[in-house]
Amino acid sequence: DPGFSREGAYPAGPMMNGETIQRGSVLTLPWTGDPLTPFEPALPVTGERGHVTRLDPDDVAMPTIPVLPLGYLAAEEILSRMNGTPAPEGWAGGVDVDYRLTGGPELTVRVRVNQPRALTRAVNVVGTIVGTEFPNEWVILGAHYDPWGFGAIDPNGGTAMLVALAEALGQLADEGCSPRRSILIAHWDAEEAGIIGSTEWVEEFMDPLTVDAIAYINADAAVSGPNFGGSSSPSLKGTILDVLDDVMYPGLDMTVHEWWTTEVGDPELGNLGGGSDHVAFYTHAGVPSAGLSTGAPSGVYHSNYDNFAWFERFGDTEFVFGPMLAQVDGLIALRLANADVIPYDVKRYATDTRVHVQTLLDVAEARSVEVDLTRLVEATTELEDAADRFVIARDHSLEGDAGSLVIPVAQRTNRILRQLEKAWLDEEGLQDRPWSRNLYVSPDPFSGYASWMLPGVRYEIETDDPDEVPQWEERYLRAITRLTGYLDQATAELTR
Repeated sequence: DPGFSREGAYPAGPMMNGETIQRGSVLTLPWTGDPLTPFEPALPVTGERGHVTRLDPDDVAMPTIPVLPLGYLAAEEILSRMNGTPAPEGWAGGVDVDYRLTGGPELTVRVRVNQPRALTRAVNVVGTIVGTEFPNEWVILGAHYDPWGFGAIDPNGGTAMLVALAEALGQLADEGCSPRRSILIAHWDAEEAGIIGSTEWVEEFMDPLTVDAIAYINADAAVSGPNFGGSSSPSLKGTILDVLDDVMYPGLDMTVHEWWTTEVGDPELGNLGGGSDHVAFYTHAGVPSAGLSTGAPSGVYHSNYDNFAWFERFGDTEFVFGPMLAQVDGLIALRLANADVIPYDVKRYATDTRVHVQTLLDVAEARSVEVDLTRLVEATTELEDAADRFVIARDHSLEGDAGSLVIPVAQRTNRILRQLEKAWLDEEGLQDRPWSRNLYVSPDPFSGYASWMLPGVRYEIETDDPDEVPQWEERYLRAITRLTGYLDQATAELTR
C-alpha cells in the first residue's frame, strides 16, 4: 500500500513515500533458478565440483522488454503529462491525475537501462548439526542473505534469527543434546535474482533430498513486527500448531497460538505460493515445507528504506519477535529431528485436498466452466480412511506401555513416511512447466507469487479449457492412490 493513500509515509511512518523504488526481478522462464542450467546444478565454471553444460544465453528466452521501477512522484510527472486515451474505470491508481492508456503524440519518455549480462558466482552457506543416530536424515532451515538494498527486513530479519538459532542449537549440541537427525541451517545466495542459490542446491542434492529429507522451513524476511503468520504443506501443520502452543508471546501471559487466536479468531496456516526459497524444495523435490514469519505494516519492500532505522522504529522495535520466532522454528526442527515416528499431520492431506477441490469448483462456476470432480472427492475419502488407520497404529505403537516400537520398525515406517509428499510428484510436470513437478501445489503461473492448489486442473479451468480436465483428474487420482498406498504400507509396518 503506497504511502500516498494513507497517513504515515516514511520517515514519518512505515509506509512507502514518493521516492521509494521497489526493485525486483522479471521471471519469464518455465523453470526456477539459474536460467542457463535448467534441471541441473549450476556448478562453478572452474569445474572444481564437476562439470555442467550451460545453455547459450542467446538461446534462452530472457526478457527483452526494458523494465524500470519508479517512485510514485516520478511516475506522477509522467502520468500528468499524458493526454491520450482515457483509462477504463477501475484502472486508476492513487496518484491525483487523470489516468490514460497512452501519452499522446507529443509525449516522449527516455529510459536508460543499464543491466549488463555476466556470469556471477553465488555462494550458499550451509552449516550442519550432525544427527547422532540418523545423520543422513535432514531437517533443513533456510533464509536467503542477498538484499536489494540494505535489507534489514528482507532478508536479514530471517538471517539474523537463523544465526541466533544456530548458536542456540550449537550450544545444545556442546552440552550433549545433539539431535537424532541432522539439522541443516542454510543461508542462500541470489534469491532476489531468481531463487537461484537454493534451487541449484536442491538440484545438486536431489538424490539425498528425495530419500531422506524430513522438511524445509523457510525464513525469508521473517522478522519485522508483532503479527505472526505462516504457510505450510499439510503434513507440517499439526507440528507447527503444537509448537505455537508451547512458545510464549513476548510481553503477554499467553502463547503464540493464543495470541493468534485472539487476533484473528480462527487462525489458519496458509498455502505456500512462489517467490522464495521453498519453491525448489516443495514444488520440484517434493519436500514438506513451511514459511513462518512475524510482520507489521510496511511500504519499504525491496527499497533502500528497508534499513535498520526503519526496523528499530517501526518493526521489531524491542527486538523480541526474532527470539520468539527462533524458538518456534527451533522447536519445530527439534521435534522433527528427534521423533521416533516423524510427526506428519497425515489427516490434513485428505481434508485440505477436499477444500481445494471445492475452490476449483467455485472458480469454475465463476468462470462458467463446467467440470465434474466427483471422483477426486471420492478418492479423498479413501485417503482419509487410510490416514485414520495409520494414526491409530502410530498412536498405539508410541504408547508408553506398549513397547512394540523398535528402532528397525520405526526406521522402515519413517522411510515410507518420507515418501508421502513425493506421491504428488509427476515426472511430466505441469502445463508448459515441466520443472514444476508437484501436482498438489505450484506458484500461480501468471503472477509467480500466489499459491495454486491442484494446479493442473486449476490451469485448465482458468484458461477455459474443460476438455482437458478429465485427463488431469486421472493424474490426480493416480497421485492420491500412491499417497493412500504409502499410508497403508506404513500402517502395515506398525501392525505386523
